[in-house]
Amino acid sequence: MFLFAMGQGNSHESTNHSDLIEPIDEESAIQFTINKIKYSVPKCIRPQTTLNYFIRNFAKLKGTKYMCLEGGCGVCIVAVKIKDEILAVNSCLVPIFLCNGWDIITIEGIGGKLADYNLLQKTLADMNGSQCGFCSPAMVMNMYSLIARKRTSANDIENSFGSNICRCTGYRSILDAFQLFSTNTASGTSASVRDIEDAHKSVLCLKNCASCNDFEMIGVVGPKPIYLKLKDADFFKVFTIGQIFEIFNKCPNASYILNGGNTGNGVYRISKKDLYLDINDITELQNISKSADKLSVCSAVSLENMRACCQKYSKDDGFEYLNQLAYHINLIGHLAMRNIGTIAGNLMLKHQHPEFQSDLFLILETAGAELHILESEGSKISSTFLDFMEIDMRHKLIYSVVLPRLEYNYVYKTYKIMPRAQNAHAIVNAGFLFRLDDKTQVLEQPNIIFGGISAKFFHASETEKYLKGKVLLDSNTLKNALSTLGNELKPDLILPEASPEYRKKLAQALFYKFILSLKPNKIDARLRSGGTMLERPISSGKTDYNVDKNLWPVNKPVTKIEAYYQTSGEAEYIDDISHRDDEVFCAFVLAPETGPIDSIDASEALGMDGVVAFYSAKDVPGKNVFVDQTALITYTDELLFAEKEVQYAGQPYGMIVASDRYAAYEAVKKVKLIYENGPRKRPLLTVEEVFASNDKSRIYEITHQDATKPAGKNVKNTIKGTLVSGSQYHFTMEPHVCFCIPLEDELNMFASTQFVTFTLRNVSACLGIPENKINIKVRRVGGAYGVRLTRSSLVACACAMAAQKLQRPARMYMTIEDMMQAVGKRIPTYSEYEVGIDDVGKIQYLNWNYWANKGISMNDTVPSFAIEMFKNIYDTSTWSWTYNNVITDLPCGTWCRSPGSAEGLAIIGDVMEQIARATHQDPFDVVLQNVSDDDRERVTSMIDQIKKTSEYEDRRKAADLFNKENRWKKRGVGTSVMKFHVGFGQGFHALVSVYSIDGTVSITHGGIEMGQGINTKVAQVAAYTLGIDMDMIRVKPTNNLTAPNDGASGASITSDCCASATKAACEELLKRLKPVKDILPNATWKDITNMAATLNIDLCASHKYNILEDLPKNYAVYGVTVAEVELDILTGQHIVRRVDLLEDTGTSLNPEIDAGQIQGAFVMGMGMWTTEHLIYDPSTGALANHRTWNYKPPTALDIPVDFRVSFLRNAPNPVGILGSKTTGEPALCMSCAIPVAIRYALDSARADAGNTEVWYNLDGPLTVEKIMLSSLTEPEQMDL
Repeated sequence: MFLFAMGQGNSHESTNHSDLIEPIDEESAIQFTINKIKYSVPKCIRPQTTLNYFIRNFAKLKGTKYMCLEGGCGVCIVAVKIKDEILAVNSCLVPIFLCNGWDIITIEGIGGKLADYNLLQKTLADMNGSQCGFCSPAMVMNMYSLIARKRTSANDIENSFGSNICRCTGYRSILDAFQLFSTNTASGTSASVRDIEDAHKSVLCLKNCASCNDFEMIGVVGPKPIYLKLKDADFFKVFTIGQIFEIFNKCPNASYILNGGNTGNGVYRISKKDLYLDINDITELQNISKSADKLSVCSAVSLENMRACCQKYSKDDGFEYLNQLAYHINLIGHLAMRNIGTIAGNLMLKHQHPEFQSDLFLILETAGAELHILESEGSKISSTFLDFMEIDMRHKLIYSVVLPRLEYNYVYKTYKIMPRAQNAHAIVNAGFLFRLDDKTQVLEQPNIIFGGISAKFFHASETEKYLKGKVLLDSNTLKNALSTLGNELKPDLILPEASPEYRKKLAQALFYKFILSLKPNKIDARLRSGGTMLERPISSGKTDYNVDKNLWPVNKPVTKIEAYYQTSGEAEYIDDISHRDDEVFCAFVLAPETGPIDSIDASEALGMDGVVAFYSAKDVPGKNVFVDQTALITYTDELLFAEKEVQYAGQPYGMIVASDRYAAYEAVKKVKLIYENGPRKRPLLTVEEVFASNDKSRIYEITHQDATKPAGKNVKNTIKGTLVSGSQYHFTMEPHVCFCIPLEDELNMFASTQFVTFTLRNVSACLGIPENKINIKVRRVGGAYGVRLTRSSLVACACAMAAQKLQRPARMYMTIEDMMQAVGKRIPTYSEYEVGIDDVGKIQYLNWNYWANKGISMNDTVPSFAIEMFKNIYDTSTWSWTYNNVITDLPCGTWCRSPGSAEGLAIIGDVMEQIARATHQDPFDVVLQNVSDDDRERVTSMIDQIKKTSEYEDRRKAADLFNKENRWKKRGVGTSVMKFHVGFGQGFHALVSVYSIDGTVSITHGGIEMGQGINTKVAQVAAYTLGIDMDMIRVKPTNNLTAPNDGASGASITSDCCASATKAACEELLKRLKPVKDILPNATWKDITNMAATLNIDLCASHKYNILEDLPKNYAVYGVTVAEVELDILTGQHIVRRVDLLEDTGTSLNPEIDAGQIQGAFVMGMGMWTTEHLIYDPSTGALANHRTWNYKPPTALDIPVDFRVSFLRNAPNPVGILGSKTTGEPALCMSCAIPVAIRYALDSARADAGNTEVWYNLDGPLTVEKIMLSSLTEPEQMDL
């Protein structure tokens, strides 16, 4: 079978295709350029090799990254010039054999330190748009392509980054940087950009980029067919339709794929084929023709070109509906995918996988389009889209799509409801085509089509029949139509898709939305808002802080010192380290479900080309663990490989070692795990399931605290509640990766860890060798958020084992599927509380029980974080609580940014909100009723400030008025108040070395640079302390030689501690240099270091932070947030209209870095509470959504439309390093203001639905499904 079939046509002249018979031997058959350098594809290469793999491993250009390998994360984006058109493409999706004649440009090709930085690179860096930096080169290349195509309106820029995920920044700084290039500015480039250009050497052709010299055509001779006989497949590049059919005739039994854009691999993984046919240069399949009655678009036209075509012809009489079609195409995937994804590719994906929610199929079928299919070179048939689904398409080609002219009285409307704003497949999509008279009477049988219901459901046929001849704007007609529709909608249940209940109601609601859109002036004014989708304007942000120039370079908003390297692709991550000829690649083999192991059969895998070894538990040279209970911060061992039993679905039970990643991934599929016969226990996956099982052995009480004072006696009301908070995948852009090189009797390791000491101790235990034989070095990691504290040692131990056993360099780079299945995530929780209050909401007593779903292990538990945040700012003397860990059949839950703290603040926030409802008070007033005396002054002043700056009271009144006037759109305002406790205790080294001749300084410290700007802050503190320019300072990679036994880079303490240690080391150097300064009072720094050398003064100083001796001491970060949302009650979608966030940052060491940390943390928290929903198969425990295709962190269109961040002024931290406070995690906790705002809006919707409950459970995450179902919307309420 095949995935994409393309090509159909009119009758063709007979052509001699004898030139296809003999294969070509030349290595130069497939040629292209990368950054103006010509390359040829060697025939030894695998046919599935991607452009990304070639760029990184053959061209040796490491600025282009990879992660998901399915076009969902965007880190692989490059620019290509194809047929004079410059496009952004996902290099991870494009097979290298399709690149013949292409001119490719990577991040290295547009600028760098040797050839001057490109202005885009500089602007993104200087605007703080790069944190961990892993996504930055692709962000630049996406924007570069927009400029090249002259698509730089503010709207173009805002909407074109659905292709790029950034977990660090929250997108605000990225959009701010790139909007400076918008044509909406006066001259196309803003004053800020010109300032950057003046400040630095930089290059960017802004006006004529499409014709600039970044690209060089290689002048491929053609059109000459290419036939390459590869090692395990045949490749053809064809130029005529006839050549395709000749291949079919000569190879009638071969499996094949007709390659257009190959973007379908991002939906369904493409299996290996016998034949690969590149059809991209068949001119006939690229044609677009327009007549008075129809528009014909051939099958190899890209989705983006089809969108542009529809937009163009929507101005023609009878084709106005194409504007709606163009709008809907813009919702398919993302721009880089649409640039090369083709019409036929999308339709054939639907043909082969009927369950695929193809938007293209739906919108074309709705319009009554026709499909032309070639059965042979001279034989063409016409087909409806429904009939197409039943045609055997083997050895047939889609030739074209024909769109009809529609008379003025046709109404065409389509909808797509997604789990987030962009780059997501439809939960349900819908299309409506009605021919109506002026009174909305249906003149002929309409088209009512839904996707996402089931594989076989297309038309709502009974509803279509019923509505013929009816008047749509009639209440009885609407009621009967909704009933008929409800009877024929029977959604199936296929994980991880949304529930059948939601999808059915959503389909009915979309039909109702369509009816409301027809003649709004004929609809009850309060209902009209239901006829439109949520409208999101161009977003903006504002940061407000003050600086003290007397402290500079401390407190100065300087550019992060690695930022230029990151935005130019020069920054080195672990997998960028040069490959060695003898190295091997490792890949885990994961168990599909739990159960006792009978045996493992790797014989087939071991017989495959390129496979070097298979290792399992019996092969581990030391202890079979990746977490050893004798290591730091752990309770129990965790196995590297499953031994007698699989403890959770996704657990590694072995590892393939192969010559390259393709061989490893193929071999993994061939390893067989045989379970013991007999029934297996159904896995327990949630706290509630453990409760229901009555298995008390799984529940462990960790801590209990009784009230320190008797309960108050003025109990007027008792409230009770529960709250479930879900898990969250960390979604680091760089997955877990490790590279190990055996050297003599030692092992050099480059590991993606936040905790070098922990990794060192576990690798030592696993290999059975002393710690001093292991050398770990970490320059930076591509995001962390807690997952690299303990979980990264899984990869480190496995990779080190392969290197040690084979005495060869070994590399391991987890796929997103493996990482999501094998590695623990944010710890899900379940809470119950009971609270007694008086008439004004003052708490008289509170009892709280908390259960943390820890998966298979008690490791990485977070009781103190959760409890301290629950206590928050309040008087807790009459409160009691119990914290419990619950063992389930999931991977061990682990730290995830603000672990426990985010959940703790959400729970106490839930309590305060319920009290506010019960006492009919403003939530801020309830907070102030219960605040402790110690915190009252600070909290009161911050609440007063944000109420004023956010226009809080006016916006609540405006939301109430909006809700009163609108039934189907609702707004809500939510708040959060935070006291984030920062506790110190771990030690961190800093080593400062001064080079005597030129006076320059090198620093290495025990922290890990993972995007938080630790190296920049350390350099700022060193420059401030020594009194020298930052340009004289370099920060070197972390290693276990200069920073032995150091703590974990987590819990928001590392920048503080490393800056403190650096300051102390610098002060020690100044003490040593004082005699020289006394001798040379007016000398320069360089003169002083020169003299110090002659006096043999030691210019290397080390210090380890110690809380007993050094600042910082424990402190708290205060914060207040006001958030406003708008909901579409009929769909469950929402937009965050505005967020005002005030945080107590002390005297910020670097305001721009801290602002970026706050924005990024908050948006990650938004994902936790809204779009990020992990779904497990209840029968096996397997994670059902383990890819970018079905797990959805926020994109650039999901962030607040108006995002305002303010630093509390004039509030230095007396126990902080130079008055500063941390910013990496606290803001994530305050994102619980979003579900509070959603509840506010839902309250109005539920009241309109007849609900009288004051309180109701609203557990996280608040997905579109949860929001719609919680609104209590039913079809019976849908009226006119």
